[in-house]
Amino acid sequence: MEAHLHLYELMFSAAKPMALKAAVLLNIPQIMATHGRENPLCVDDIAEHISASTKSKAVHKEYLFRILRLLTSCGVFTDEADEETKQMKYGLNSVSKLLVKEENRDSRGPTLMLAVDKTYMDTQHHLHDAVLEGCNPFVKVYGISPWEYVGSNAEANKLFNEAMACDTKDVMASVVKMYDGFRSVRSVVDVGGGVGSALSVILAQHSQIQGINFDLPHVIATAPPIPGVKHIGGNMFDQIPCANIAFMKWILHDWDDDCCVEILKKSYEAIPEDGKVLIVDALIDGSHGELNRLGLLFDIYMMIYSMGGKERNEEEFNQLFFKAGFKSYKIMKLPFLQVLIEISKS
Repeated sequence: MEAHLHLYELMFSAAKPMALKAAVLLNIPQIMATHGRENPLCVDDIAEHISASTKSKAVHKEYLFRILRLLTSCGVFTDEADEETKQMKYGLNSVSKLLVKEENRDSRGPTLMLAVDKTYMDTQHHLHDAVLEGCNPFVKVYGISPWEYVGSNAEANKLFNEAMACDTKDVMASVVKMYDGFRSVRSVVDVGGGVGSALSVILAQHSQIQGINFDLPHVIATAPPIPGVKHIGGNMFDQIPCANIAFMKWILHDWDDDCCVEILKKSYEAIPEDGKVLIVDALIDGSHGELNRLGLLFDIYMMIYSMGGKERNEEEFNQLFFKAGFKSYKIMKLPFLQVLIEISKS
């Protein structure tokens, strides 16, 4: 019976992110943060605020309740029974607070919207074709690579850039706190830096640094001005701008081994003899823990959405670094899925 229940849990788990998407589109976490920070809200209260924010007069309270009930059972919201009315009241917890936009932190909503976007979800139906044909599921469905798709579609480009930027502040706050090598350098190039979110965090703590945000031209075209940062469009497989540190956050996992070696070789050429390359990426450790399981989930996403990309273990990273000419590396753990890896020429 336990195996039966576990199998069915796996079968129908797709309802969880879709219910989460519905909650975000209905603005429920933000409603709770604005109107229920001190006191949880009942379904009637939440429905009233949804109606006001969406201009909808047909909010279906039973369906709303069922979505809230599922997400609460998954640990997304809190619930408690009102002593007088006996109605269930719902509130935020540490998980759903991540879906609220606050003054000092962006919502994780854009990451959710990218993960459940129909364009990408449709390609998951062809995961078995990757095994049978050795194909990329995204290319099989759309006929072009994910990068070509994003580069030719303004809305997809916006969705991708927002998703990549939304968790950067938290991750980068830990990177800046942990890594003291930023104190002694004058320049940092963020390779595949998106709209410059990572550099903005680095420069906030180390104003002596000249930042170079380097990405494809269509990405740089949407990047806002950032004091101390120069936006440069280009291709990392051709040349990377020179700096004391070449920084890459969630870049190597997008590419196969040969492409990673080429990127690292270009990074090697871009830094001086005492320069460093910093990598922020997931690290598969072979355990059965929750963090490693999350890394394995990301690995499947890389198989579907990237051109040969994957999550790697330490030995796989080690081979990439030494093939590119680097002599040593150091791994520093972060309180996230990713780790920080410093690689050196000597």
